[in-house]
Amino acid sequence: MKRIAVIAMAGLLAFSVAGCTTRETNATLIGGGVGAVAGGLATKSVGGAAVGGALGAGTGFLLARNTHRCRKTNIFGQRYNGWCLN
Repeated sequence: MKRIAVIAMAGLLAFSVAGCTTRETNATLIGGGVGAVAGGLATKSVGGAAVGGALGAGTGFLLARNTHRCRKTNIFGQRYNGWCLN
């Protein structure tokens, strides 16, 4: 069962990274890793790690795809670089 879960996670990760930019790829990998660790710790099972990894990878990909660098102004009128939603 563990082998099937690992193969499924690797397949999902490879499918989600195909054709992405470097930023999207990095966000997908980081989100998948963090999600897998969180899911595994929360459920103490490989299935939980697989679901957490898939959800984390999807979230990381969507955040990277729908954000861009922009200039922002804080409440004191100071300008800084940040991330904005598209």
